[in-house]
Amino acid sequence: MDGLARTFYSDIASGDTTAMAAVSDAAFIARMVDVEAALALAVGDAGLVDTGTASATARLISATAVDGTELAALCEASVAGGNPAIPLARRLKAAATDAGIGVSAVHRGATSQDIIDSALVLCLRDAGDAIIATTDQLTRDLADLARTHRTTPVIGRTLGQQAVPTTFGVIAAGWLRQVAAAAARLRDDLDALPVQYGGAAGNLAATAPSGLSVHAALARRLGLADSPVVWHTDRLPLIHVATALAALAGSVRKVAGDVIVFSATEVGELRESTPGGSSAMPHKANPAAAIAADGYARRTPALAATMLDCMDQRMQRATGAWHAEWQTVRDLAAATAGAVNRTRASIDGITVDTDAMHRNLALTGGAVLAEALGRYVPRGDIDRAVADDTLGELIERAHRDHGFSTDPADHTGHAADIVDAVLDDLKGTPHE
Repeated sequence: MDGLARTFYSDIASGDTTAMAAVSDAAFIARMVDVEAALALAVGDAGLVDTGTASATARLISATAVDGTELAALCEASVAGGNPAIPLARRLKAAATDAGIGVSAVHRGATSQDIIDSALVLCLRDAGDAIIATTDQLTRDLADLARTHRTTPVIGRTLGQQAVPTTFGVIAAGWLRQVAAAAARLRDDLDALPVQYGGAAGNLAATAPSGLSVHAALARRLGLADSPVVWHTDRLPLIHVATALAALAGSVRKVAGDVIVFSATEVGELRESTPGGSSAMPHKANPAAAIAADGYARRTPALAATMLDCMDQRMQRATGAWHAEWQTVRDLAAATAGAVNRTRASIDGITVDTDAMHRNLALTGGAVLAEALGRYVPRGDIDRAVADDTLGELIERAHRDHGFSTDPADHTGHAADIVDAVLDDLKGTPHE
């Protein structure tokens, strides 16, 4: 089994094997082993076993490799109990017994959900770190675009139609602000992810009166938050991360979607640095990275919706809803990683064709200046000129009589100021 990816196309083709590896089945089980090792040390920290036994147990657990055929066997053994933590704990206890250490520090006071939730959280944090690292690269590229093209005139398009002049810089700044805000939210939610250690019914009865001490020690050793103390059926920590992932995917999908439109043959204002070809049409230069990003991002809303549905976790331990989360949230992280990585690939080195932008501004024969013309000419006169195809004459008269500028670059409003404001707001963030 390949620990770097879960599937060939969806993961490898995304270009982000780091995040993909973090949410693979192999990584999930490896993180469960890490949690069990940290728990052995935590029960020693809390004084439930002597530190020598705790350390020896942790070393034995950490040396346990679960990969290849062993991983497949563990997965098969999990069918009976419905989760992989049960056969893993059984295997670790057998190993500790065989080593003469005993089982006093193995899986002490834990339930399967404690191990699985904590491992899942660690996987998400690992994947999230990789996603944010790529997002930071993307925001730097977007900031460069906004800064470089702060005053580059381009036609603004609304509802699929040419509207009024704006600048490409303010378009890029809009992309930047949205992506940076989504990444910041994800960072906060990842940093808040808590350890799970509540015992059979969420009251730490098996390790009382030292249960809270074990909980705090486990959180510290795993580098996770220790609040809320128990969240077996309070799934908000995962919901926050899941919706943040989907929001980030949606943010980069906006960028990718615009790139696709800007790259159309009839528009021609952007071109990816390494466009994709066609198996049948050699003349094509498809915005392949942006298209792939759009594809990955489109999967995330439904995955996030499934996570929201899984909030219905009844009584003290859920049936089905908890189990549905394991694959769903990992798929969500993987899809988001793919969307972010492909968007970054699309923007990295992208060509901005200012000649095409200038050419497209002139397509309507001056109609895109109609709003600005309204400062000097009554709306009724403009409407009649548009209907009679004499708007050009009206613009020339306004130019002659009122000094009205016929250069679209003079009618971009506060676009440059907005670029400056976005860049200023994000000073000190990774795009700088």
